[in-house]
Amino acid sequence: MTQAKTNGAVAPIADARDEAVASDQLLHDVMILTPQLPTRADGIAVGTLDGFDINGGALVSIPTLGLSRIPARSINPLDGTQVGQSLALGFEDCDPLRPIILGFMLTAPQAGAPVPAEVLLDGERIALTAERQIELRCGDAALILSADGRIELRGTYITSYASATQRILGGSVNIN
Repeated sequence: MTQAKTNGAVAPIADARDEAVASDQLLHDVMILTPQLPTRADGIAVGTLDGFDINGGALVSIPTLGLSRIPARSINPLDGTQVGQSLALGFEDCDPLRPIILGFMLTAPQAGAPVPAEVLLDGERIALTAERQIELRCGDAALILSADGRIELRGTYITSYASATQRILGGSVNIN
């Protein structure tokens, strides 16, 4: 680079060779810092749910492909509590810019973390299991099962029907 003196001040003058070197360096830096997007995305990738666009569509990042905040479709409903979680992604027509959220990555529970309730469906019955309490609620009605054996049935009106004998058994029975 050469310099010119005007009115006592020194000003740099770039010649064509200096501009070409600077341009080549910029292109080199961009190519190194920007990963090349693959033309195909086969298999499953792990990404992160970044948030939602103004229309409620999911935005995901895929670090292995160098992509961030790209629109994605999902096979399950999503909500704001899941932002930041890792997820498994498939790709429509193997296009890396058309990810489909397949589900969230499960992690092993940490020591002391609450154990989620267990649900067993076998086609004939549903078994809900919890450590401390199960509560079924609908409006003003509630059925609460506690680990200590208490059962609470709450409601504005409670009706009980039996086609055979209806028995009320207990150590003591209080009515009103």
